[in-house]
Amino acid sequence: FSWALYDLANTVYSMNVVSLFFAQWVTVDRGREDLWVSVAYSGSMLAVALTVPYLGLWSDRGGLRLRFLAACTILAVAATALLGGATRVPGTGGLVLALAVFALSNFGFQAALVFYNALLPAVSTPATLGRVSGLGVALGYVGSFLGMMLVVPFVTGVMPLISWDVPFLAGAGRTAAFLPTAVLFAVFSLPLFLRVREPAAPPAPRPRVADAFRELKRTLLDSRRYPGVFRFLVGNFLVLDAVHTFLLYMAVYAEKVVGLPDTAKAVFFMLATLPAIAGSFVAGWLSDRIGPRPVFLVTAWLWVVAAVAVAAIPTATVLYAAGGLVGLLLGSLWTTTRPFLLALTPGGEEGRLFGLYALGNKAAAVVGPLLWGAIVLLAGDLGADRYRLAVFLLGGLVAVGAFVLGGVRPAATPGGNGGPART
Repeated sequence: FSWALYDLANTVYSMNVVSLFFAQWVTVDRGREDLWVSVAYSGSMLAVALTVPYLGLWSDRGGLRLRFLAACTILAVAATALLGGATRVPGTGGLVLALAVFALSNFGFQAALVFYNALLPAVSTPATLGRVSGLGVALGYVGSFLGMMLVVPFVTGVMPLISWDVPFLAGAGRTAAFLPTAVLFAVFSLPLFLRVREPAAPPAPRPRVADAFRELKRTLLDSRRYPGVFRFLVGNFLVLDAVHTFLLYMAVYAEKVVGLPDTAKAVFFMLATLPAIAGSFVAGWLSDRIGPRPVFLVTAWLWVVAAVAVAAIPTATVLYAAGGLVGLLLGSLWTTTRPFLLALTPGGEEGRLFGLYALGNKAAAVVGPLLWGAIVLLAGDLGADRYRLAVFLLGGLVAVGAFVLGGVRPAATPGGNGGPART
């Protein structure tokens, strides 16, 4: 439970900073193109992609996952707190400063996930990987809900969903969201560091950077030793390419295409978290019962349906309905991804292969937002329809990824972690 609470903590950040307020601050409050956000976000993800192979190998050799997780969390929390001041600096210089601080916070947040995911076997049994992963994802969506309830009043002065005018908050705009988000991130991270202990590891020399990339190259070339891993990474790359971009720009889409105000957007995201919590538990239970593969594939194809619906019929009613489905699918996606990879992973290789997984994950988050930014910029003559075109293309990426993942079949008896046999 202490491990899973970290999902709650970091989802407060991802919802309030990445999904809800920062991109809107750039594109609406500052009136800049989406590509500004894309470059900052993708740059931070590229930095993670270039460093996680080395950091993952180092943490595996020295039993240092908790220490690296702590360092990345401190960076994310501190930069998020500083973002509140950076977004108040006027002019282009202030915008560039805020984008740089945002990139630092996102680097810390994303890099921390590598070590957090690798701790899953330390807090679970082989037979309960799906359920423990699902607990973390479910608490993550509790974090989304709780984070918006506590942070949105700083922005609008009104607590969403119950429409309570908070008497001691006047609503200071989107720049006011970041400091309370940092505080919540820090507070809910503490139980993991106080309660979770990773298995002891013998002291090991610090690896060289060249060792990490040689190891990465060896892992990629020797993918036949780990049946299905390479194909999983490719398919997962394509799916997450679209998902990362949806999460970054859905609030912008709701503003530019549907015309929802911030209070309505907050309600939209909050309502989406309720099925996400249920989806996390149900997907975890199904993953342990029938294996993560079929659950993941159904989830991916339903993502395609949701994307096509939102792009084809850009109304508030369809957006709200699709939001409920997307929430369910996000809960299922994050719950099944970790057990899916673990079902393909030999025991003792978790950090190494989660580092490879993180590399693909972060690389996906480099490409997708840049693709979105380029489409929206180049199709400027289409007006709001350029956002619909971008969503259609993202749905196509998910469809290709789902097709690739259809060929991944975990062995009946997975590697050292054990795990659900495939059906």
